[in-house]
Amino acid sequence: MEATEKGHPADYNEDEARLASLGYKQNMKRQFSGLQNFGFTLTNSSVLIGIVPLFGFGMATGGPIVAIWGWLLVAFFVMFIGLGMAEICSTFPTAGGLYFWTAKLGGPKWGPMYSWYEAWFNMLGQVAGCSGSVLAAATFMNTLIAIWQPSYEPDGKKNFYIMAALMVLAGLVNTAGGRALKVASLVSVGIHIVGTLVIIIWVLAGAPSLRTGEFVFTDFEDYTGYTTSSSASPVFVFLLGLLQSQWSMLGYDASAHMSEETEKSYVNGPRGILLSIFASVMIGLGLALAMTFGIQDYEATLRSPYGAAPQIFIDCAGKRGGSFLIFIIVFAGFLCGIATVAANSRMIYAFARDGGLPFSSYWTVLNKRTLMPLRLVWLSVVIIIALGLPSLGSTAALSAISGISIIGFTVSYAIPILLRITVGANTFVQHEFNLGRYSKPIGWVAVIWTAFIFVIFNLPQSWPVNDPNAFNFTPAAVGFLMIFTTATWFLSARHWFKGPVSEIALLELDGVVAADGNHAKRELEEKVEVEGKREATEENLSVGQKQQLEEKVDEEGKREMIEESLFVEEKREVDENSD
Repeated sequence: MEATEKGHPADYNEDEARLASLGYKQNMKRQFSGLQNFGFTLTNSSVLIGIVPLFGFGMATGGPIVAIWGWLLVAFFVMFIGLGMAEICSTFPTAGGLYFWTAKLGGPKWGPMYSWYEAWFNMLGQVAGCSGSVLAAATFMNTLIAIWQPSYEPDGKKNFYIMAALMVLAGLVNTAGGRALKVASLVSVGIHIVGTLVIIIWVLAGAPSLRTGEFVFTDFEDYTGYTTSSSASPVFVFLLGLLQSQWSMLGYDASAHMSEETEKSYVNGPRGILLSIFASVMIGLGLALAMTFGIQDYEATLRSPYGAAPQIFIDCAGKRGGSFLIFIIVFAGFLCGIATVAANSRMIYAFARDGGLPFSSYWTVLNKRTLMPLRLVWLSVVIIIALGLPSLGSTAALSAISGISIIGFTVSYAIPILLRITVGANTFVQHEFNLGRYSKPIGWVAVIWTAFIFVIFNLPQSWPVNDPNAFNFTPAAVGFLMIFTTATWFLSARHWFKGPVSEIALLELDGVVAADGNHAKRELEEKVEVEGKREATEENLSVGQKQQLEEKVDEEGKREMIEESLFVEEKREVDENSD
């Protein structure tokens, strides 16, 4: 397919037509296939960097029963969330992802406010998830050095410095452009699948002895102090231990954020969400089983200076083999950082494009070479590094950052799903991927599960709470964000923030929208939705008309091409001389 100077397809294709119907021009280059989109999403959720670094946390907070049955329990409920998101993604395939969905589903009354909260919570989840993943990779790199240099003493400060270096490298890969991201995506798929298989086989084949099935599927352990120092039941400890599994099943919204750069995004976006969840569940279950069977001395493994997972690797694969397995985790964490920065920057780009950030016009400038929001790439890198600062003084930094990421992500996942089954139920139009009559029950399960884990993961992770180094600062971070978003909304943003703003004035398209404005717009959108958009595009939007529209946007500074919002109820009178 021939391409223009901007790298876009020469013909106004299906993806561009759907994006135009949502109010946006094809600014970023659409260059990623469905497989590459899946690679970004699988990397963003990264089971390797989820299960392995927090394996010791799971051993202390429930033990084997949490690692196996907790994994399956979380997977069951996460699939409900994924199904709800996939349905919405098929209808709204745009880089704004959940933020855009929320604004549309909330309608003119609730959309702006909910999309404001949505954007900030999703950003919190994104940056905390990346910070935790790369911090875990840095911690394993420190451990790898200590294994071969006995005099070397790993500490939080060194972890932070390595994390910062890895994030800078991740930023440079993103800066290199689409080709570098494609390579990173494909390599990541290989590492997360092949690397996991290598770990599973090596641990099971090399273990001096394997644990019994009874131990793996029924043993409960509690090193939190809850069952010994309080009246808490083992069930409560089990629920706290779900953090390990839940953190491993996040980030699949990356598929939506990359949709404006993905071919056939209305199909590949939902597919990327669901395939990444399914792949993560299968890969993670195998990994959890292998590592639990491979535990040798439980107490010694949990207390190991190297950490629980590295100790299991060394016990089962020896010093050299164990080091190789540790390096797989480091590399997976680095690749996760690359993918997460890409997704972060696209989501923030969509928010800034609609005026949601200070100095939005500066942040939304696309690099001429890559057609990517590189300024936001580096803003993401700086914020992610800053969020890792608590690791300098807290041994619970990784689990706390994980909790922050879970809260940020799952709340942002639940908001559009809740609106889809409530205020937006009557206006939402299902597209290629849809749940039919099961949308509401599936949506309610997803929302209730999110509310439940919101409470659980804000609670102290050990008892009594008398060690400042083990302090869980998740409630502090989430509370600060709630205060910040609420204060900024009611004091300022409610007066000017209207949610997603159309870059394309459909009312001004020559020969596409008639003078009666809103009626003609609805007529075109109905064609787009019912007839699959291709016929309407070919009939109404020629290449010349599309170019003419872009010239109007550039020359007239979008004058009268953007209404108050997509939800405006009355059409502004069109200047008779504008033709």
